[in-house]
Amino acid sequence: MLRLICPAVIAAACLVAGCATPGRVEQMSVPGVVGINITAPQALRESIAMGEVTGGEETNPLWTSQVSGPDFAKALESSLLRAGLLQPDRKAGRYVLSAKLAELDQPLAGFNMTVTASVTYTLIERPTTQTVWEKKLTTPYTASFGDALYAVERLKLANEGAIRANISELLIALYRLRP
Repeated sequence: MLRLICPAVIAAACLVAGCATPGRVEQMSVPGVVGINITAPQALRESIAMGEVTGGEETNPLWTSQVSGPDFAKALESSLLRAGLLQPDRKAGRYVLSAKLAELDQPLAGFNMTVTASVTYTLIERPTTQTVWEKKLTTPYTASFGDALYAVERLKLANEGAIRANISELLIALYRLRP
């Protein structure tokens, strides 16, 4: 009986260890704006409402880790809030920020996994419906073999890092913007 149970337990453990899991919102969020010595423009402070966030893909546990649209939206919203830019009331913000996660370019295999996230952001002034700023930001992030032993975990870390780097670039661009 033990001979039958042990291989089944080992096989199950291998399957669980090798299952892809989605990117974690808290790991994709930017804790604050780093690397610039300016404050947010007064016109943008607590003035940006979340608009439509599209793109992303659900993770298939038997394939590869992905970033879903709703998780990307949560990470973006959390980052804007921490940066002092988010207007919590979606109908009250002077500006509306929309995002389209266009691509998450992932490697098929490797010791070091580099994922590149491409997101198009559009900032619209609500009263005039004019586009104030629009840009496609493309950011890479590499998770090395030292970060995680399993390739599926390295890929997830690279996904999270690429999204975090992308949102960070957005925040820096918004901080430099003078609407």
